[in-house]
Amino acid sequence: MKRSLTYSILFLALFLISCDKECNVEGDCALIPDPGPCEAAFPKYYFDQDSGTCKEFLWGGCDGVVPFDTLEECRECKCQ
Repeated sequence: MKRSLTYSILFLALFLISCDKECNVEGDCALIPDPGPCEAAFPKYYFDQDSGTCKEFLWGGCDGVVPFDTLEECRECKCQ
């Protein structure tokens, strides 16, 4: 009896540890960066929902999707 209870607790603990936390964000924080068709290389920023951190990407200078111009703007994003 004690052994099955111990295994049950161990299984539950491993299950809870292995669960990934989802990062739910809205607005500009949820935008996926797109460098666009131009070939310049302007450093811009986006919020990576997988890591929960801001990352830099190089924007081409036209079209595309630029979530944030500065790292400071991006850092306002938080996983909910």
